[in-house]
Amino acid sequence: MVDVIVRLLRRTLRPWVLVLAVSAASFVPFVRADGDREVITAEEIERQKPATLMELLNRLVGLGSSGNQLSLRGVPSVALYVDGFPRGGNVVEVDKIKPQDVARIEILRGAASSRYGAEALGGAIIVTTKQGSSRWGLDVVQGYNSLDSRYSRAIGSGAFGDAALRLSFEDGLTNKVFITDRHNNPFPSLAQTQDAFQTKREGNAKGSYRHDWLNTGVEVNYLEQTYNYGRPNAFNEYTTIRSKLMAEAAFGDLKLSSNLLYQDYGVDVFRDAGGVDAAGLAPYLRGLETTRTVNLEIQAGYRDVNLGLVYGNEREAIDRRPDGSKRRIFRLEDTVDRIGVFAGYGFNFWTDWRFDLGGRYDLYNYSDISVFSSERLTHEPETTKKAFNPKASLSWKALPWLSLRTSAATGFIPPAPSTLYFRQEQPSYRIVANPGLKPEESLTVDFGLEGSYRDSTKYSLTFFYTRWTDKVEMLTIAGTPAIQTYKNLGESESKGVEFSLNQRITDDLNASLNYTLNFTEITDALDPAVIGNQLPFQPRHRLNAVLDYRGPWSTSARANLHYESEQFMDFRNIVRDEQGITWLNGEYAILDLLLTKKFQWSGAGLDLTFAVNNLFDSRYQKNFFHQDPGRVFRGELAVKF
Repeated sequence: MVDVIVRLLRRTLRPWVLVLAVSAASFVPFVRADGDREVITAEEIERQKPATLMELLNRLVGLGSSGNQLSLRGVPSVALYVDGFPRGGNVVEVDKIKPQDVARIEILRGAASSRYGAEALGGAIIVTTKQGSSRWGLDVVQGYNSLDSRYSRAIGSGAFGDAALRLSFEDGLTNKVFITDRHNNPFPSLAQTQDAFQTKREGNAKGSYRHDWLNTGVEVNYLEQTYNYGRPNAFNEYTTIRSKLMAEAAFGDLKLSSNLLYQDYGVDVFRDAGGVDAAGLAPYLRGLETTRTVNLEIQAGYRDVNLGLVYGNEREAIDRRPDGSKRRIFRLEDTVDRIGVFAGYGFNFWTDWRFDLGGRYDLYNYSDISVFSSERLTHEPETTKKAFNPKASLSWKALPWLSLRTSAATGFIPPAPSTLYFRQEQPSYRIVANPGLKPEESLTVDFGLEGSYRDSTKYSLTFFYTRWTDKVEMLTIAGTPAIQTYKNLGESESKGVEFSLNQRITDDLNASLNYTLNFTEITDALDPAVIGNQLPFQPRHRLNAVLDYRGPWSTSARANLHYESEQFMDFRNIVRDEQGITWLNGEYAILDLLLTKKFQWSGAGLDLTFAVNNLFDSRYQKNFFHQDPGRVFRGELAVKF
């Protein structure tokens, strides 16, 4: 029955998608803001003037990155949604979004798969971008820093009656994206012989029509990036073509919406042999990865009731060949169809109480699977994965200045086709595919309070607990050859407390503080030696302290202190190995400063921004054997017509 439904949806929707091949930025979802949700507005982003969106997110309570993956409350899996569609929860996807394009960001802490589906083990980040404005205008932004990085952005917007248009362009170069520690690095393939860099070129066009009860929109986006790893023949080249279509209608309390996306994503992968001699730096491997995605979401809301249907189709191909050779080493082709149904309902009772309940059912169907490895081609049988994730939250306005809230929710990550079906045969070992892998799952429970005092003080305190189960690990069975396969073997937990305080000292001076205390622990694993250890890249203490000043003559200043305690780089929690390599990133504290001056004349404006990141030039290790570049000066000029 499942197979029939999937194939029917695929045959029905695909022709329409190929005809439309365009789409639109989604509206802000009309689900009720429940639980521990933080909202960041375009005005706040304008005040902070971040060079990238990730620079802004790093200052938020409990939010960080585990390697390249976003993490919340110690759980390294966070769903990223942009204009109603999933974008993968990693830092690379966040940095594709220009800060000037963002209208609103919502941070939902704790498992969020009851609404946002896969990847939301630790929470979700929901980004809504700006649409065309009612008045014609042009913004030109130019930024430089002391690492010879630069970005140029141009954004034009306006309206023709009920129709609006927004065009944006960006060209950027980021030098020293990361610096590998030369003296503390056990992997020759990570040794850098040049500066790692990233280039970005993007064009985006949005059109919308709003009249009475109807709102429609269309968006087309083109993005190309190059990411070099600090070696001449180790880099990736990315190309993304994305198009969206949106329609929204309101009939009194009834709201209806539909969103359609088509995306063509490609990555050219180039790798060397490893090492720093001529042979190690020579080209060794080349690969091409392509993914074509169709997403459709239909949603209906009536007062406190919300219903929705999600359908997705993803066709993937991964190819690996020796550089300069036509001989294929590995190839995987697969199709993944997903169906999701979600619903939510909330109601008030006893005057000061509110209860919200929601849930989502997801079904993944893996089909059309072929694997070429070890000179052998196989066609794998279809398989299906499914998950149901509920969420319940309760809040109470106990006093005029104090509210209490609690929630419980679950999350999941379905296994990727490359994890399910990857196989390899070598004389000394064999990697056996395991299509029977279950989705990884999480359970989050939290209790919090928030309040205010005399409209000048706002505070919140949240206690949280997350359990992460069915973690996928590689199981090795000794023998000749040794047998390796992926299994659901791991479990871990994260528990702690988050605190935030915002204090208006004077009309011009504001102070804020956020702090996260987080205890992570591996509670079950294939290797008994790691049970009881901390999760990697998860500091026990994370703190941000900010002082904002709005002075005379349209000037503003901001100081931000960021602190993270020590954190391990692997599950073994090794401090120093037998070779003398340190696997423990030490604690660090950095101070960032920002100064902005605004000028206005004849309807136009000029913003001058000067920033210093890492004022005291602290050289600390972060992520996987990476070193911070130290003090960086940045200047930005923004002209608004």
